[in-house]
Amino acid sequence: MKQTWKPIMAGILDIVSGAIGMVGGIYFVIISSLLRGIHEYLKVDPGVIATIQKIISSIIAIPFILVFVGIVAIIGGVYALQRRIWVFALAGAIFSFILFFPFGLVSIIVTAMSREEFS
Repeated sequence: MKQTWKPIMAGILDIVSGAIGMVGGIYFVIISSLLRGIHEYLKVDPGVIATIQKIISSIIAIPFILVFVGIVAIIGGVYALQRRIWVFALAGAIFSFILFFPFGLVSIIVTAMSREEFS
């Protein structure tokens, strides 16, 4: 079977998208931590602080979801680079689409086009 550039490109796009998602999740954790501690240093109305804390507590799962989706995209990218287990490579491309639309769309298309190259 002739090997082409398609799985390599899909793998790289998946890994980059996964890294972007993971960095976004970590950034989200840092910002929410800063917002939790801000009321100690600023003289702000307790009602405003309570509202901010409610917002943060309602969206606390987002960073964990971003990191999980990023890990799956990276694993799928590794499988694409190795040309192994097409289903995992496609799953990585789909999760990559969730994290970073342009890279994910191209990755899905290229992974689907290169199905015969996978073992």
